[in-house]
Amino acid sequence: MPAYLAIDLGTTGCRSMVFDSALNILGSAYEEYGLVTGDGGLVEQDATLWWEVTMRTAKKAIAESGPVLVKGISVSSQGITVVPVDTKLEPLCNAMSWLDIRAKDETEQLLREEGDRVLFLHTGKHIDAVYTLPKLMWLRNRRPEIFEKAYKLLMPMDYLIGKLTGRCVTDHSMASGTLMYDLKDSCWSGRILDKYGIPEEKLPDILWSGETAGTVLPEVADELDISRDCTVAVGAQDQKCAAFGAGLEKGVMTVSLGTACAVTKLWSEPRPGLFSEVGWCGYVHRNGWVTEGVINTAGASLRWLRDLAFRGEGYDVIDREAGEAVAAGSRVMFFPYLSDPGAGGAFTGINLSTDRGCLAAAVLEGVAFRIRSLLEKMDAYGSTDSVVLFGGGAKSRLWSQIIADITGMAVMVPKTEEAAGAGAARLAALGCGESLPHLGYDRIFRPSDRKEAYEEKYRAYLGAEAVMKKS
Repeated sequence: MPAYLAIDLGTTGCRSMVFDSALNILGSAYEEYGLVTGDGGLVEQDATLWWEVTMRTAKKAIAESGPVLVKGISVSSQGITVVPVDTKLEPLCNAMSWLDIRAKDETEQLLREEGDRVLFLHTGKHIDAVYTLPKLMWLRNRRPEIFEKAYKLLMPMDYLIGKLTGRCVTDHSMASGTLMYDLKDSCWSGRILDKYGIPEEKLPDILWSGETAGTVLPEVADELDISRDCTVAVGAQDQKCAAFGAGLEKGVMTVSLGTACAVTKLWSEPRPGLFSEVGWCGYVHRNGWVTEGVINTAGASLRWLRDLAFRGEGYDVIDREAGEAVAAGSRVMFFPYLSDPGAGGAFTGINLSTDRGCLAAAVLEGVAFRIRSLLEKMDAYGSTDSVVLFGGGAKSRLWSQIIADITGMAVMVPKTEEAAGAGAARLAALGCGESLPHLGYDRIFRPSDRKEAYEEKYRAYLGAEAVMKKS
């Protein structure tokens, strides 16, 4: 039976999955790894663990799959993180995680010399220390011996593809998260690289997702017990890979509802000058760009409430009590800004009759209100008919229905929450010259008669949010 190995390398763990041609999961294995933290915003990771854990989980997933022919491999990966490597693709130091914000001085330099709007129009990203360019500037300034010695400066997907094939390549979705990418011309920005001393030869070549990077190295094939003819296809940044797996297309947006939430829309041309409140990225295929709006603490807000008010109880209890509060017309509102160092999150409308079900309903609705706000900022209404909802939050029928009622759109839930892995499997198949369909949908939620009541509550939510931002 032909099959495809998908490697989903996240921030704190790696999941390897084997999919068949219908995107059924035949085998899966997961393993976590840690972050190294320190003063001044230091957040690092031992990049050698990426490879070690990938190999261990891949072997387990393949063994669990039974007698299959693994024809192709591809990667879904965390973005922005960067590691310098030598000519043998061995890390010269720990990787600087996307969570690392040490490059404060370099970020200030970019703001002074480029200006946020100028660089946003060019790259699709607002200047921030989380991106790769200020990290590389920091490395060049503070660790020049490593920067000069580096053969390549690789992001996680690039590193894995290099270890699998010996070839260092990335894709447009990964490259466009760096602040070094020309959004309009879909290439590394020569102007930015020259001005800030980043040699292009130290960066991976940019290919389109699904293009062939090469065949798997013989020693890797033998260790995984797969054919030496197995193709390795270029993957994508995890959220873009998930959107591809879930069926992002014209008229259909995707919402990834996990610890964080990412709302993604596909465009046929980049228009950062008109839509600047969300980030722009390259996508997995030519003539495609995406906007992505993020709610940093979506599922994290619900987990926080669970640990605080529903300790020892499951999400089914939360759904039941939240559903009762929704049916009773609870007026409590929640603002999901728990990672905001300024205003922070907040509940409003609490009184002596408020119970934990009202708080739970407010969290579910508050995230849904933010999803609608992001849809509006991406000019979704009039061009989008439905959203595909996946991730852990999509398991909740109540939350899915609330999102349908608040957005006024049909909400489609795929048959598996592993959309990023499915996207990588589709890309692996493309590298083999085959085309797999996107995930099918198990459930569809359409707006109910609560839509009108939510319209009134949404307007109140926006008014309260505006007051919060002014204070």
